[in-house]
Amino acid sequence: MALTITIDKTENTGSIMMTRGTIAFDSSYPTNGESLTANDLGLNTLDVVMISPNTATVFEYDYTNSKVKAYRGALAEVSNGTDLSAMTAVKFVAFGRL
Repeated sequence: MALTITIDKTENTGSIMMTRGTIAFDSSYPTNGESLTANDLGLNTLDVVMISPNTATVFEYDYTNSKVKAYRGALAEVSNGTDLSAMTAVKFVAFGRL
């Protein structure tokens, strides 16, 4: 399955668009992260993606592979198949271009 993305706000800040919202994970985290592309956020490119930590999980955006990675504990990536479905309102903000 994939991330569920809810966009709460988009704003044109000149030549850059800002998109803000939440992402929800499903019950089976894939090895090396969940796909999240510029197109998923209504953009053509992504310059900056910031994802707020949620409980004991820290998130990182992998720009090379267009994926959200989840880390726990000593910053070890979450195991393949881990159920993250309780994380339904992870906040993000992204800046990019149309």
